[in-house]
Amino acid sequence: MANSRAREAQYNPDEGVVKLYLRGRPLNLYVPTSIQETYSPTSPSSSPPAKLKLEWVYGYRGRDCRNNVFQLPTGEIVYFVAAVVVLYNVEDQMQRHYLGHTDDIKCLAVHPNKLLIATGQTAGHDRRDARPHIRIWDSVSLNTLHIIGISDIERSVACLAFSKADGGSLLVAVDEAPDHNMSVWDWSRGERGYKLLETKCSADQVLAVDFSPVDRSTIITCGKNHISFWSYDSGMLAKRLGIFENRERPKYVTSISFTDAGNVISGDSNGNLLIWQRGGNTVYKMVRGAHDGPVFSILVQKDGAIITGGKDGQIVEWDRDLERTGNTIEIPEQYGSPRVVTSGRGTQLVVGTTRNCVLEGTFTFPMRPVMQ
Repeated sequence: MANSRAREAQYNPDEGVVKLYLRGRPLNLYVPTSIQETYSPTSPSSSPPAKLKLEWVYGYRGRDCRNNVFQLPTGEIVYFVAAVVVLYNVEDQMQRHYLGHTDDIKCLAVHPNKLLIATGQTAGHDRRDARPHIRIWDSVSLNTLHIIGISDIERSVACLAFSKADGGSLLVAVDEAPDHNMSVWDWSRGERGYKLLETKCSADQVLAVDFSPVDRSTIITCGKNHISFWSYDSGMLAKRLGIFENRERPKYVTSISFTDAGNVISGDSNGNLLIWQRGGNTVYKMVRGAHDGPVFSILVQKDGAIITGGKDGQIVEWDRDLERTGNTIEIPEQYGSPRVVTSGRGTQLVVGTTRNCVLEGTFTFPMRPVMQ
């Protein structure tokens, strides 16, 4: 307070209140009774010897973010809220925190080795200190390994994915600039990574991006009015739009995943599921009305079974041919809808919801909240 800003602070000794403005908002600070009479905001004072340490973080950002809850081999669930990534061990009731970001985190991707994590943030109020960027860090030591895209990304990182077919050497990112630029990075080259290419992705909002698990050079993006199939060849990206033909064209393609054979499964705002043939951009199969309303999440399990979560509060299990198995879970309305469904330990599912809760459970044991 002893710098020039102290002039802006007004002290009223009768009330024992210091009034000041922070970013245009009025703040009242109450002076301890013992020093009310002698206190002056202009006299220099030293900072207290105590330091704050983050112990516990409540909540989870599910309202407007997707694909952002994962179970790690350490037994921890990783997710984010505000500028903190939480690694939460539910059994031990222990949290660890990755605190490298300077403003709100918007997306998260886990490397195929399940050890490294990439998180992308939005631009902060302070344009210098909080520029949008991606941080790649170690989930065991919490050390930051690479900081990518500091001057390349506009506004915010919308979505992220590591490549799968080559063991995760590439990272794709889509930003929230007007053209929703998509960039592909050789992320491990140097501290700042190396940008292989960048292209305009879509004039409309992009909700998800993913690499094919079988075709090294295939990237899929989806969002408002589109699903796009990209092939990455000798430094160039070629784009083909998904063709819906005479099927109802959805306003939003809300989620994507891959079968182990490399076909793409998409879910949309009409509640339909579509299977797109590997290597093509045409629909091979369609399930109408899989959910009543948008499909928020598609999880393909190791045995080929498919689990979807929708705005209707339902989690539904399908076999590999997209026939219902009869297993469903109804998420109680107080928790919101399943925003992301992911595999937990054993047969457990971990679910992040639109009302910012994290739940755990199975098709036979009811869902219970682990974070509300």
